[in-house]
Amino acid sequence: MDTEKIITNLGENAHYCDIRTEHWERTAITLKDGLLEKVTHGEEEGAMVRVLYENGWGYTGTSNLENLNQAAQRALSMAKSNNKFKKEKTGLSDIEIYQEEVKIPMKEDITDVGPEEKIAFLEEINEILSKNFVTSIELRYEDSLVKKEILSSEGTHIRMEIPRVLVYLIITGKSDAIQRAREGIGGTKGYELTKEAYKRTGVVLERLEALLRAKTPPSGVMPLIMDSHLTGVFVHEAFGHAAEGDTVTSGSSCLEGKLGEKVATDTVTIKDDPTLDGYGSFPFDDEGTKARPRILVRNGVLNNYILDRESAYKLGLESNGGARAEDFRVKPLVRMSNTIMEPGAMTFEELLEGMDKGVYAQSSSGGEVSPAQGTFQFNAQVAYLIENGEITTPLRDVSFSGFTLDTLQNITGVTKDFYMGMGHCGKGQRAQVSDGGPHVLVSKVTVGGRA
Repeated sequence: MDTEKIITNLGENAHYCDIRTEHWERTAITLKDGLLEKVTHGEEEGAMVRVLYENGWGYTGTSNLENLNQAAQRALSMAKSNNKFKKEKTGLSDIEIYQEEVKIPMKEDITDVGPEEKIAFLEEINEILSKNFVTSIELRYEDSLVKKEILSSEGTHIRMEIPRVLVYLIITGKSDAIQRAREGIGGTKGYELTKEAYKRTGVVLERLEALLRAKTPPSGVMPLIMDSHLTGVFVHEAFGHAAEGDTVTSGSSCLEGKLGEKVATDTVTIKDDPTLDGYGSFPFDDEGTKARPRILVRNGVLNNYILDRESAYKLGLESNGGARAEDFRVKPLVRMSNTIMEPGAMTFEELLEGMDKGVYAQSSSGGEVSPAQGTFQFNAQVAYLIENGEITTPLRDVSFSGFTLDTLQNITGVTKDFYMGMGHCGKGQRAQVSDGGPHVLVSKVTVGGRA
């Protein structure tokens, strides 16, 4: 397989082309109530060929690298065919060309740790979480090591090795209803990350204990404090998707045309940064653009979008490394990485001061957003009533909703503490991401729940 020769031949017949080859090694283990439910380990490899012919794109993924040249010719044929029907001009923003090899280091190489040790780790966590109020425990461990090579007709030649590890803790209990608490730990590093799981067992146990004695929440418009996890979910889901370049160029974003405008209070700075130490980190995106911090909101002003090369071209901006693909089977899309709100200067106690009645919401259990309409609805895993500046009764089934831009304008307090969690983002493809921030006070938002 002479990838460079294929690129040269394609480049003579197209405006642009690139080939991304990948080799994956993955492990997944599930322990349910102390019993081994799943153990899988496997390797696979393949490539994605992208060709731009005038205004038409062609994409072909293959798991047979011996047939890479045939895949390239199919992509070229597809691009020529699509060009006949494409009315909109297509182009790519200029980027700095790199020839570089990067290996993200692991203190403990995941490939050196056998499945028996990984199972034993989950069994230890299971023992810690086995309390009398816990009726069921589900633990998941996953790791992956991907070796990527990206070559383009412009001269890009990137080699990367990226390890990732995640652990999910899910525990269930029952009072008058079944309650579930969960916590995820993930990062772009080696097996050493599993040590963090031990530190988070107390968090998930405390969360379940609170849920088992929690009451029905109040409803109405009131102040709400989001913990670091919910702050991260808000900036990722409600704001981040609206800031993705393909959403903006398709007319499906409430942030379209708002660059340079005030969209939040002065205390709000939001960034998406693949160079942070998080689960969504990478050195180069899947177009070969070098990773960099993207300051989306600076002191309340919309400063930038998350951009791949095509959306940057359409908007007359510079690509900032926002192209990510789940694997070699699919083309890159504009995706987030590590999305956070920057810490402020307040303490948590200062957020509580003077609040007659409000809600302190912790962690997320799902929700819905509309980037086009700029609306959101989130559910908290657990929450607490705030009365006269004090945290009192635990609450369950708490939801809150509103308009994204209104909520950003209603942020009146941002603490100096910070935490970043992990997750998986769906957009037709699965992407590893982190999100987080400080505790944030929203002066008014619609809070509700169910009996």
